[in-house]
Amino acid sequence: MTGYIGLDLGGTFIKAGLVDQDGNIVLEKQIPTQVGQGAEVIVENLLEMVRLIQDDMSEDMDIPGVGIGAPGCVKVSEGIYVEGPNLPDWKDFPVASILSEKLELSVVVDNDANMAALGEYTYGAGQGCTDMMMVTLGTGVGSGLILDGKLYRGVHDTAGEFGHTTIQFEGPVCNCGRKGCVEAYIGTNGILAVLKAKLEAGRSSVLKEMVLDKIMPKDIGMAAKKGDELAIEVLHDVGYALGIGFGNIANLLNLERIVVGGGVAAAGDFILEPARKGCREMAMKVQGETLQIVPASLGNKAGFIGAACLAMLNSQ
Repeated sequence: MTGYIGLDLGGTFIKAGLVDQDGNIVLEKQIPTQVGQGAEVIVENLLEMVRLIQDDMSEDMDIPGVGIGAPGCVKVSEGIYVEGPNLPDWKDFPVASILSEKLELSVVVDNDANMAALGEYTYGAGQGCTDMMMVTLGTGVGSGLILDGKLYRGVHDTAGEFGHTTIQFEGPVCNCGRKGCVEAYIGTNGILAVLKAKLEAGRSSVLKEMVLDKIMPKDIGMAAKKGDELAIEVLHDVGYALGIGFGNIANLLNLERIVVGGGVAAAGDFILEPARKGCREMAMKVQGETLQIVPASLGNKAGFIGAACLAMLNSQ
């Protein structure tokens, strides 16, 4: 039996899974990343994850390779992690060759949003289409593109920054320092800014009972599900802004499907319905009517499943 190990390297946790050729998760593990301990400790933790899976897997399991999804810029062909905000000690770090030598296995590394896209495309909500985008909504907005059935990385492996496309050139300042990015509206800070402005304007809401600095998007989603009008309005506003971004992507690429995941997407149709509306209004007729905007189906497993898929593709 053949399986592939996928590692999803996050700023807080490393998630890992052993995935067979049919997309079934045979084993999965999770340990702290320990980013503050430096590059060597992170490498040791990645090695530990692989060894833990190897120790628990059946003796008849063959592992041809390992895939890694990491947050930041990656030179995929060279296996080098270039840079990223969550891994400051990994600048121009040859992670693939280091792990490959220590594990005596083939190792390939790519951006984590690309891996989530590949996972959903292969075994999740993207199955059956050839052109799609995966968008992850959380603190930031990540994305990965599948075009003509293949992961699209661009000339320098940095394609897919949907979160930093501009939808309002004089809009709010984004975390990247530019104005009016999609992320400035639908990232965590953007959502909370919209909520704060409405509360300070005197609007009533159950969220007023909470300490403003402690409110998270999931709290807004929970309030919306209980019928709170302000929470519903906030999610509508940010969802509609997201849809404007989707409309631009639809016009440019004529995608078949956009798969939406991440913690913020747990609000479901409170965000997705206004996103669909905004997309239809922004997109040209054919592109808007044919584009499907659907929730992701693999949850927080998409990253390591996609990384395992990358290892699978790399071994062929």
